[in-house]
Amino acid sequence: MGKTVVVVGATGKQGGAVAAHLLADGWHVRALTRDALSPAASALTGAGAEVVVADMDDPASLERAFDGADGVFSVQPAPHDPGAPVGYSTGAEVRWGRNVADAAAVSGVAHLVYASLVEAAEHTGVPSFDSKWEVEQHIRSLGLPATVLRPVTFMDGLVVSKDVLDGSFTHVLDPDTRYQLIGVDDIGAFAALVFGAPEQYVGRSLTIAGDERTPRELAAVLGRALGHPVAYHQIPMSLIRRHDPGLASVFEAPVAPKADVAGLRAAHPGLMTFEAWLSRHGRAQLAAL
Repeated sequence: MGKTVVVVGATGKQGGAVAAHLLADGWHVRALTRDALSPAASALTGAGAEVVVADMDDPASLERAFDGADGVFSVQPAPHDPGAPVGYSTGAEVRWGRNVADAAAVSGVAHLVYASLVEAAEHTGVPSFDSKWEVEQHIRSLGLPATVLRPVTFMDGLVVSKDVLDGSFTHVLDPDTRYQLIGVDDIGAFAALVFGAPEQYVGRSLTIAGDERTPRELAAVLGRALGHPVAYHQIPMSLIRRHDPGLASVFEAPVAPKADVAGLRAAHPGLMTFEAWLSRHGRAQLAAL
């Protein structure tokens, strides 16, 4: 296409998925990283991206990185993200998100795509949700041509414990509570879709999901993939409140609006169900466990 999109957080999961889909669609990708010598940065270079060093705490470095770019994809780590810097907090997340938006405004970027989350559609009182809500409000205050992506729970975050190999899948939800899920790779696909059709998506917020399941159903799907029964075990909320009140507040927040999965699949026919995600991505995560 001859157009450039800067991907913030390109060495992370969401940014990496966005960079991969944009490269596949023919965009010039300028991948931002704090360490150009990291294995993830080297992999991006090998894939055809232009790797640029910048820091979200350094607005001047962002402005240099955004110079001449047509679009910017903005994502910040969540405070509980294992890859987040030491001492990182919701305050830092807001500051970083605001800095990216400010730099995009100064640089005259034609399209900012911000990765938020489904619960950030309104102020909730939950710090890890409201940090993204604050960034969204700042983007609006700047009048930037922007699109907000609001993904639901990541499929990629469900298969992280060796317990599942021993036949136990745990969560805090009631076993028959239906909730929506999305594969991180599909977040990259939607970002590329949005950048490719700004006339349809600028000024919009898009809640994205690929499947809707209960914990009991997820356990059954995992059991079929592993070839042995997997039982669902619910963690009592009282235990979560006692040991991690912040996490408890996440699950006790008001129910977020649901995505129109059928409509999303019409726009992106490759949108993955949980079974499809397991076959394409989840098996590698299970093998790594």
